[in-house]
Amino acid sequence: MLGPLSSRSLWLDSLGPDVLTVVLPEWEWLVLSLILLTTYLLSRLVHWGGRWYLRRSATNESTSLWRVTAKESYTPLSLSVLFVGVSLALQAFGLITSRSLLSNLVLTALAVVWARAAIRVGEQWLEVANEREQRYEFAPIVQNFWTITVVVVGVLFVIGVWNVQVTPFLASAGVLGVVIGFAAQDAIRNLIGGISLSFDHTYHPGDVVLLEDDMRGTVTNIGIRSTSVLTPDNTMVTVPNAVLNSTQVVNQSAPQRHIRLDVPLSVAYGTDYETVERIANEVCEEAPMVRGSPRPRVLFTEFGDSALLFEVQVYVAHPLTEKRAIDQLNRRIYDRFAAEGIAIPFPQRELSFLEQEGEPNRRSESSPGDRVTSQNPPPE
Repeated sequence: MLGPLSSRSLWLDSLGPDVLTVVLPEWEWLVLSLILLTTYLLSRLVHWGGRWYLRRSATNESTSLWRVTAKESYTPLSLSVLFVGVSLALQAFGLITSRSLLSNLVLTALAVVWARAAIRVGEQWLEVANEREQRYEFAPIVQNFWTITVVVVGVLFVIGVWNVQVTPFLASAGVLGVVIGFAAQDAIRNLIGGISLSFDHTYHPGDVVLLEDDMRGTVTNIGIRSTSVLTPDNTMVTVPNAVLNSTQVVNQSAPQRHIRLDVPLSVAYGTDYETVERIANEVCEEAPMVRGSPRPRVLFTEFGDSALLFEVQVYVAHPLTEKRAIDQLNRRIYDRFAAEGIAIPFPQRELSFLEQEGEPNRRSESSPGDRVTSQNPPPE
């Protein structure tokens, strides 16, 4: 009849030579059990310590970055202590080898867990930085590079764990890389363009930009390949970074977000220009969309063909309010001019045709004797 130890020995023998190399006496099983229990308690201690630190630092803003790191790493750390401790203990007692299937699976699982935690830490650090109102214009690109780096390191680690021969793959990858390089020229240009735009501080999310094709909109996202622009008619336009990097981009939100508008005015000859200036200044002071600083200015710019020409220079708080501000000013100025009796002239033309001798009833626009004269009516 077989005893408990003999039954355990037969069961371990059935797992194969990679899992079992020796049969332990009973006292060593007891020591191994104590080591495994200690390893488990140590992993739980790390887990409890991480949760205690999170509760303690919940209201401490000065440690928010460390809190984010602890939040994402205490669970992988406790699992690492448990799995690595168990694996080392089993190897020390000769129950498994260092390159067994179980060890490789454990290391692969830990690589996946730590890679996910590292990616999450990078995302959380950028979110905390944005909450502190710091300018991280190239944060999306940094995040993408960080994710790619973590994934590549994780894959290389797993390849090393499983002892995969990558030499044949590298030879094929060289040829494949050349093919992909030619096929992905646009993507590479967009990538380099995005990096250049971010480090040159050309624009930031929320800025209003004017492109060469007269398209204007608000930058909503700066990606690693393209930039998203929301137009005033609520249409999202995706512009490749290579295009933005090689063309002229007007940032209407820099260096300050407010923008100047030049509103033209025309009044009839004979109108007192000081009265026009006074009315325009009063209208600008009353208009809600016009900023008080810098102060509005009224300039007498030109003697026109039919009118005296003025220009009202005002500042509005946001570039996209330009049309509404002009509409508001035009309505108010028109009402004030009508109330003050100021005429707004419009171009007039008087055509006179001279009759040729011998043809009193014939008029021809192509006749060399015809003459067109233009006269402006005298001011009222």
